Amino acid sequence: MGGLRTAFAALAGHGPRARLAERAAAELGERLSADYIVMARYAPRDGSDAVPLVVLGPNGVLVVEPRDDEGALVCYQDHWYRRTGPGTSHPLSDSPSKRAHANAARVKGDLASGGFIYTPVESVVVLTRGQPEDVGSSCVPVIAGMDALVRHLEAHARPDSSTEHTRALVGALSGPIKLATV
Repeated sequence: MGGLRTAFAALAGHGPRARLAERAAAELGERLSADYIVMARYAPRDGSDAVPLVVLGPNGVLVVEPRDDEGALVCYQDHWYRRTGPGTSHPLSDSPSKRAHANAARVKGDLASGGFIYTPVESVVVLTRGQPEDVGSSCVPVIAGMDALVRHLEAHARPDSSTEHTRALVGALSGPIKLATV
């Protein structure tokens, strides 16, 4: 059964969500300055599903949950729906805001085990094609389009951040867990 499970896991890594994450990462990589590092499909240490996008830079750490649905999207207390007509909505199969929030906690845990306990980690949902119609009750900010995401990242840059700090954060996410010494 292990071989079959491994085969399904390999196929899932090349599904629509993975392709969307790779496309979004490539676009962000082209549009952001060299001060930013974009990690597509980050594999957290807990061994569960990959985090689609992690952006590290002068703004700190931003976990991005891209969503490629078309049309008007609404969110009521983290339950998401696609509006198909006046008074008609269909639920989405999952909650991108809950996933973004949970992924941020997973990335924060990995940073903490890498020595960056107090590093703030934020999360957002980015709608690449859909339009947010009523998303005010989402637990994370919802951004419409990659242009708006780039503006969001650039607007939230902290003046005290350095390229060395960003690279150290990347090292904490990609390196082994650091143990405290007495």
